[in-house]
Amino acid sequence: MFGKASVISGFVAGLVVSGSLFVTPVKAASELEECLGRLPALDRIGACTRAIEGGLSGKQLVDAHTARGVTYGRLGQLDNAVSDLSTALDTEKGDANIWVARARAYFNKRDYDSAMLDLAEAMKLDPKNSTPVNLMGKNHFMLANYDIALKFFGDAIKLNPNHYNAFVNRATTYYRTNKLPEAMKDVNAAYLMLPPGDSRRRGLVQLRAAIERAFASQQRAAPASN
Repeated sequence: MFGKASVISGFVAGLVVSGSLFVTPVKAASELEECLGRLPALDRIGACTRAIEGGLSGKQLVDAHTARGVTYGRLGQLDNAVSDLSTALDTEKGDANIWVARARAYFNKRDYDSAMLDLAEAMKLDPKNSTPVNLMGKNHFMLANYDIALKFFGDAIKLNPNHYNAFVNRATTYYRTNKLPEAMKDVNAAYLMLPPGDSRRRGLVQLRAAIERAFASQQRAAPASN
């Protein structure tokens, strides 16, 4: 009887193990759906973590690491963001969006050189995408490479004439380099892209006022210089 009970016990244990191997990927896939859904940031990180630990592989695992990395980045947990996005890139180097996401994390870490390397990869993979081009301009702006920044912002606008951020970034760069008519033109173009009531209009109004003050100061200084 003891031997028979042991056999039965072993058989049941085998079913449990076999069942767990079947259930875990199903549960992980369910967690992945939540990870990729519209959860609050901390809940999304939890769902992504459970999905990753649940035995995902291939593209699903890449998606989970990417989603968690992007969410970490939005929370300002930049080292975690870089770690997750690097893990995703170890498997999937052909996705421009992951390169861009890691570039954003590097940018926020003020590691502009690493950010630009990632953006260069994204631009090679998706040369018609204006987003990495605009972000390349932002990195050069932060390094005070204003002429290069202006070139990238202009290239982004050529790729996407409705790229709001590129217009704002170029306007800011023109303002910083005292090219005030060009700055005003870009501010006005960006303003027209926004629907009435958009909160971003307030920032544009402030930038426009700063440009007007700078232009007035130029005009007052001009007679004195003559």
